[in-house]
Amino acid sequence: MAEIIEYIKSWSALKWVILVLIAGFIGQFGRMTAEAIVKKIAARRAKKEKTSVPDAPQAAATLADTSNQTITDKLEKKRLKTLAKAAKKAGKKK
Repeated sequence: MAEIIEYIKSWSALKWVILVLIAGFIGQFGRMTAEAIVKKIAARRAKKEKTSVPDAPQAAATLADTSNQTITDKLEKKRLKTLAKAAKKAGKKK
């Protein structure tokens, strides 16, 4: 009878160990998947910002009056500042 009880206890412990290992595997897989998704979204946003930043001041400049140069100057300054930030950010990543 003692052998049966020991067999049941060891089997129960083995089930728990297997369960914990499976949960750890699923957790690690989920974490890696989430990181991959976040990187993909960040890459899309960076690509979208790269393409939209230079175009926005040009479109705004065409809408502005030629007599009102201060708006164009401000937009150009803002565009240059944004490009400088992007270059600095790219330099830090490398």
